[in-house]
Amino acid sequence: MTLFAVLIMALAANGQVPQFSSKSFAGWEYSNSTIELNESNILGNKIALYVNSLGKALTLTSPQFNCQPGETIDMKVIWVTDQWLNESFVASKVALTAALLDKDGVAVDSVTWAPANLSRFNEVNLSIMVPRGIRSARLRFASWKADVYSCGAVRQIEMTSELKGDVNDDGEVTVADVNAVISVIMGDNVSEDLIARADVNRDHEVTVADINEVIDFILK
Repeated sequence: MTLFAVLIMALAANGQVPQFSSKSFAGWEYSNSTIELNESNILGNKIALYVNSLGKALTLTSPQFNCQPGETIDMKVIWVTDQWLNESFVASKVALTAALLDKDGVAVDSVTWAPANLSRFNEVNLSIMVPRGIRSARLRFASWKADVYSCGAVRQIEMTSELKGDVNDDGEVTVADVNAVISVIMGDNVSEDLIARADVNRDHEVTVADINEVIDFILK
């Protein structure tokens, strides 16, 4: 393993959500052993996800990363459907699923994008929230209904995460965040960014309800 791969995996383990592109794929696993993860194959749309004729699902799985309950992971996937104009192509089969796997590889939640309209290059937006009890996870991307004629290939995955309840933006949810919400409620001289983060339940006001939300995340 190269030093670059080790550094990428270390960053993922420290809580930064992993990214996938032709320049950033260290630690990712593609279940089709006949095709290597490399720049050429990624740009050549060879990282296709479908169920092959033997019934094996071809999937793409991220490196492991640390996370916290309540953390929302947003994913923007560049999903390439090269055969979208082919008469054998069935659009209803091309549905992309992202599953959150726990440290034992068990799917604890998933989200699926079903296309209404397709072109060759598609931007797919998915979002998943880390549930209770999960502190370390991986993300697995699959297309469970697709076949070799009706499938898509992953070109790029951009991920961002937001930890709900992290009002003071220090990367964790603690009593300090409760105090930050109280500061806003009491009318202290705080920044607009802090006021926005203190609206934890997104009801456009900062009240005791937001304190209760933060406490709930602390106790998870």
